[in-house]
Amino acid sequence: MIKILFVCHGNICRSPMAEFVMKDMVRRAGLAEAFTIASAATSNEEIGNPVYPPARRKLWEHGIGCEGKTARRITARDYEEYDLLIGMDEANLRNMGRCFGGDSEGKLHLLLAFAGRQDSVADPWYTGDFEATWQDVNEGCLALLNRLCPEVLLDFSGCESREALYDRMAQRMLWQAGYGRNLDALYDILTGLPHYGRRFVLRLPEKASPVFAYAARMADVFREAGVPVTIE
Repeated sequence: MIKILFVCHGNICRSPMAEFVMKDMVRRAGLAEAFTIASAATSNEEIGNPVYPPARRKLWEHGIGCEGKTARRITARDYEEYDLLIGMDEANLRNMGRCFGGDSEGKLHLLLAFAGRQDSVADPWYTGDFEATWQDVNEGCLALLNRLCPEVLLDFSGCESREALYDRMAQRMLWQAGYGRNLDALYDILTGLPHYGRRFVLRLPEKASPVFAYAARMADVFREAGVPVTIE
């Protein structure tokens, strides 16, 4: 079980967005039982308040709910309870360090550092730009999941149509709605999305399947895109 606590100043915008985006990702990846995910604040300012309405709406745009979530403050016990405590900006890390008396076990991290960035998750409390926050949170959470679970099994056995192949791939690779479903689009996705070292295992359909040859061609596209892939 991997236990993750996302942290921001008030726990009504950025950290709850990260909490519920990450919960949605692990659920869609079939990994929900392997994770405990929560969020908290470094301040007392919003304790007991629900997720800020524009943040709730942005999550709902992507089919993600956050019902029942209210802000709480971090406690010293959280450092023992969680494996990773992930801040949205440097101020969050400093405040966590004060609360926890340092970071003796190396548990404190910036969310976007997992995506190779050293900047902060955009704070919509000041900018009003919840789309920018969504983009940062989504990128950071995907990179974090890739780091924690680097191998992805794409099990195409039993697939009898191209649509079924792409359904399986979209689910396991956490594609958002709107991505194309053809080989050219697949190449663009593989070269454009941040995979951060993920390794893919493709389990092909039976040779008698009407989509065996197409699934094998999809494997070729992975190689052409420079994405590590193993065929079973």
